Amino acid sequence: MFGPAGTMYVYRSYGMHWCANIVTGDVGDPQAVLLRGGVVVHGLETVVARRKRATNLADGPGKLAQALAITDTFNFTVVNTHDSVTLEAGPAPNGIETTPRIGITKAVERPWRFVET
Repeated sequence: MFGPAGTMYVYRSYGMHWCANIVTGDVGDPQAVLLRGGVVVHGLETVVARRKRATNLADGPGKLAQALAITDTFNFTVVNTHDSVTLEAGPAPNGIETTPRIGITKAVERPWRFVET
């Protein structure tokens, strides 16, 4: 996460699930955003086949990586410079709420979860 902004950092969480961060800070300043979830708007059949289910397709960082077929092959890829990794601006949220973290056992009280309202 020390690379240039826009670089993907892909890693295994608990040795089971791929997770992806996108670097947001300057080189040498480790700042990144974990891709935590998404909504399938294209390629639903492909995502259902990858996830082997039709619900809860991308509502967590591991599920999102599986839905998008993100693996370590994307580690250090710079978004928008690679045909299969692009980000597009969507509509601005009405607001963003900060909540405690979920699904973990340490530092649960830290307000590091941001939810669109």
